[in-house]
Amino acid sequence: MAMVHGVIVGVTAVAVIGLLFVVTNGKDPVGAIKEDIPTSGPAPVDKTTTDPVAKADESLQLFAKQHGAFSTVEAAETFQAEDPTLAKAAIVMVDKTYFIWSEVGLNEGDIEVSAEKGSFRKVLNANASSCAADGVGKLQQVLAETDIAKIKKLIPDKKAESKEKSSAKQKEFEKHITAATAFTDDLEVIRLLLLSHYAQPDKCVKITF
Repeated sequence: MAMVHGVIVGVTAVAVIGLLFVVTNGKDPVGAIKEDIPTSGPAPVDKTTTDPVAKADESLQLFAKQHGAFSTVEAAETFQAEDPTLAKAAIVMVDKTYFIWSEVGLNEGDIEVSAEKGSFRKVLNANASSCAADGVGKLQQVLAETDIAKIKKLIPDKKAESKEKSSAKQKEFEKHITAATAFTDDLEVIRLLLLSHYAQPDKCVKITF
């Protein structure tokens, strides 16, 4: 999985956020799953009119800006490398399929897509209920958050003395929050960075379609 993780945010993002966290020239890339790539505009999705409420034991409906789906990570990497505009996109594996996403929003309207540029919305459900056991029980809350200030509040004040010691995984989560919010103020990108990291096979987020 190191190869997947290594290309999550591209060369520029990797330089900024460490371990945290790719519209072709008209040719079909090897390994592409064509049924996931529309030929006439965005795939229809249900309208979402209100912000979802995150509950620890429920899946959160999200909307990803998708650029392709592939059967191998090598094909996804090649596709991403051929388009500089996807340098900061993430490759997310779900059920042995490698998806290239560049944003993740709470509502359909959060994600702008273009048939000409080969992007469309992908509806997904993310369940982070098992993350509590991994020391990142607030991840579901963060994924559903609409205020970046509230996310930043999860970052401990280094000057303040904490009475409770954080576990290694809690500290790792805090580092991811710190890096993501330092990298960008765009909630769709922050959500993508965290989701792509914690949706890896050895992590706690379960993604379904």
